[in-house]
Amino acid sequence: MSEEIVETMDEVVDPVPKKKIKKILTKEEKEAKALLERKLLIDRVASGTISTVKDKVAFILNNHNEARNSDIKLAYIYWRTFEEEKLEGKEDISVETMLKLTKQITLARWRAKIQYEFKLFLADEEVQISRGKLQGQYKRDALEHKPLNLPLYQVFIDETGKNDEYLSVGSLWLLGYNPKLIIHSMEINEWRKRQNIEYEFHFSKLSKHKLDEYKDFFRLFISKFPDIGFKVIVLKSKGLANKNEAIVDLTFHLLHKGILHEHDSKRTPLPRMLQVRIDDEESGSDALKLENIKERLNSQKVAGLHLDVFEAVASAKNHFIQAVDLFTGAVNRKLNFSGELNFKDEFADFIFNTLGFDIVNIDTSIDDPGTSMVFNLSAKRDGDFRINS
Repeated sequence: MSEEIVETMDEVVDPVPKKKIKKILTKEEKEAKALLERKLLIDRVASGTISTVKDKVAFILNNHNEARNSDIKLAYIYWRTFEEEKLEGKEDISVETMLKLTKQITLARWRAKIQYEFKLFLADEEVQISRGKLQGQYKRDALEHKPLNLPLYQVFIDETGKNDEYLSVGSLWLLGYNPKLIIHSMEINEWRKRQNIEYEFHFSKLSKHKLDEYKDFFRLFISKFPDIGFKVIVLKSKGLANKNEAIVDLTFHLLHKGILHEHDSKRTPLPRMLQVRIDDEESGSDALKLENIKERLNSQKVAGLHLDVFEAVASAKNHFIQAVDLFTGAVNRKLNFSGELNFKDEFADFIFNTLGFDIVNIDTSIDDPGTSMVFNLSAKRDGDFRINS
């Protein structure tokens, strides 16, 4: 009997289309679904690969904390960011134009879902009180806090060298809001498609036949984000009883000293909000590591520093995570490898030449995280880099 006849018989036997039965989720299933949606949303926002209204609202909330407090500001920034062509260059928005734009109530509903269901990009405590989301002691404590409208430190972090002589923690810093972040991320994705590159850029996975593509990616990334900064901290690992604790220590000192350098140099002074993102490896250990680092930063009571999102994100479509991986991997290569030179050393040299960084500046004798030096690589206006220790 042919496949076509079987299909015909099925239609005769059961001519009435089956109705889709909506499964009623248990509380645990709802929580698991929300956690998955939350994780995927974080990954898209952190990488700048967004498309839906929900993604775009989350992107606005991430980069404009005043939009977390006001649905009017959320709508205005959303329209100016994503629907500028509908505004036709006009400052005043007419009723006719309003009808063409994404409705404010739609944006407010997504904002509420992101804040209350996903617990992301929360409003200031006073606003949460007015929305009825804080009670009791939390409400009383919140009265002491003022609404914030601050620029950001966005930091992407990678670590390497757990099994080597030297531990290294590298970081990439976005200092403030880049309105073209989404556009530049899309341009890098388009370049990847044109080159038929489906793999991620990780130093450990570099092969000889991919060397030119790796160089092109890093060069393109720097050209699209010339205002980024790289920072690295290194520790001699001999005698360390717990490498994971040492990495937490190094990451804390990297952030703490890095922030003080940014403030003292007056390049990007406080007050600011700090966001930290690491490559997700193990959800449990990642969360514990970030919570420990956040707690230690809080204990420093740095005037003007407000801690915001600390999350582990997927590296798959995140150019920032991949770029800091390449930088940190290059540091690790130069510090820990003593064999015959090959294409990986060539790529490490390419990165250092691009950033104007000389590896000999790193003091490799330090075995105490507290005394480790942070090396700050800062972009000049012409796109070159200089090193400040």
